[in-house]
Amino acid sequence: MDKELLNKINAAYYRLEMKNAEIVHALFHRVFELEPGWFSGHFHKNDAGEWYRESYPIPVISVKGFCDIEIQFDKISISTKLNRDAALAYSFEKFSEYEFEVYGVENYLADFYHEGQMIQEMKENICACDEAEIGFSFIFPFDIEGKQIFEFVKLLRREGFYY
Repeated sequence: MDKELLNKINAAYYRLEMKNAEIVHALFHRVFELEPGWFSGHFHKNDAGEWYRESYPIPVISVKGFCDIEIQFDKISISTKLNRDAALAYSFEKFSEYEFEVYGVENYLADFYHEGQMIQEMKENICACDEAEIGFSFIFPFDIEGKQIFEFVKLLRREGFYY
């Protein structure tokens, strides 16, 4: 076994554990019920824009009823959803400063929106699909503070997002 590789893996996972603890601490004993865990099998797009599956586990904090917070090595993503009609009616003005992606819930590899597109394109894509629920992933830098995550989850709740 390559001990140097194991030390690098351990250091990388220690960083994830510390960020997980920070976010749990910011959300714990507040208005949300949390269920933290570790999950593998998540999908991301590679540089060529193709989906690929990642086998390694990452910490995920489920905020029951509202979202999942995925702590990745280079970023934090918050996954949530709206029903189709609500997504089509929503203006998304309150989220204009945030990076996010939109996809199908049943077919989670179906892209409806990503950075660089217009909201109108997203709504046209949603209109053309038969998904009952639309998924959203909001992307944040890894160094975001737990308090900011707490405020964002409260925003999701106020705006009718759920999970």
